[in-house]
Amino acid sequence: MEQLAEAGFDLVHAFDTAVAAREPGLERLGGTERLGLLIGNTRALWPRFVAAMRDPALRGAPDPLERYTESTIETCYPGARIYYGHRRYDGAFVPLQRLAVATGLGALAPSQLVIHPIYGPWFALRAVVVLDGDPPPACAPIVQPCTCDASCANALTAALASSHWRAWLAVRDACALRAWRYSDEQIEYHYTKVWRDV
Repeated sequence: MEQLAEAGFDLVHAFDTAVAAREPGLERLGGTERLGLLIGNTRALWPRFVAAMRDPALRGAPDPLERYTESTIETCYPGARIYYGHRRYDGAFVPLQRLAVATGLGALAPSQLVIHPIYGPWFALRAVVVLDGDPPPACAPIVQPCTCDASCANALTAALASSHWRAWLAVRDACALRAWRYSDEQIEYHYTKVWRDV
């Protein structure tokens, strides 16, 4: 896990795959391997990713962040069963938000964002790794860590009616938990996938 953190993937949430597999859409996580790791990142990813983008091969990839994510996680867990948030499996994405809520990483807000008690909405879920090992005790879903008010609902309504990424950014910005907000450069890249030298 230290190697993941050094690469900017500073959220590693352990869970019991047998418990998670009871949730709709998460059945594929079941099996004999009981230790699951939900991997994500906060704003800690950005400086590491910027440094990695000095590699011309990474910069030339169709989606450098997806390639960086896969390369890092596969290096840390060679041969493991891994499901990425950006890939479809049998035509569907693995519902990482549902997994985060079911295993106690965060709570689902009325804005449909998963809210972490420390990071608020300012984190991303990247992958699930399934391993042999003893799972942690089951964790109950957490209580909503913030209080949504009219500004959250208004931002969501505006975003649903808009095609501009800044409307969706406004949904995150409406949350009162803003201490871990991404930098402007990180935000723009995540929403637009346009790389600007920083």
